[in-house]
Amino acid sequence: MKWLEGIKKQFGLKALKRSLGEERRSKVKNFDDSRSVGILYQEKGESFYILVKQYVKYLQEEHGIREILAMSYIDDKKEVPFYHVHRLKYDYFTKANLNWKSEPECENVHNFVARDFDILIDLEKDPVLPLKFVLARSKAKFKVGYYSEANEAFYDMMIKTGDNDTFDDYIKQVNHYLKRINKG
Repeated sequence: MKWLEGIKKQFGLKALKRSLGEERRSKVKNFDDSRSVGILYQEKGESFYILVKQYVKYLQEEHGIREILAMSYIDDKKEVPFYHVHRLKYDYFTKANLNWKSEPECENVHNFVARDFDILIDLEKDPVLPLKFVLARSKAKFKVGYYSEANEAFYDMMIKTGDNDTFDDYIKQVNHYLKRINKG
């Protein structure tokens, strides 16, 4: 069945490339100029969820950003971790919400991509196809993510990290540049 998954992935990648062709007006934003932030990540367990929560709290307290929504992809069809249920600033979609090309098709995702976030921060270093669809379709003004040549079409600003850099190292770099970029 691996060959079938490979075929599905190829069709998904073609559909993803078509999604990138949709028009979006990008605008360089920093934390001081922003009122809303979207965050994308893949579910990796409660400890990573706690890191995301701490980051959301940091953005609210240190930068006064009121509107923050974190969207998580849960790579499971049935089991949603208890800590994801009933959270106002955190939303998710699961494998059950994907079509055969790995495109998310649910109200949570449609609402997220329609939001005009000032900044969208992707926390994933390795490509996650369902999250790439969300990223590509998002109306966010300024998209930030990890550096790679394959990511150039997705982001307005990319952060280059070392092979051994941690999540904290990446977040420090994101914060550094989003505090200083576009300052007069």
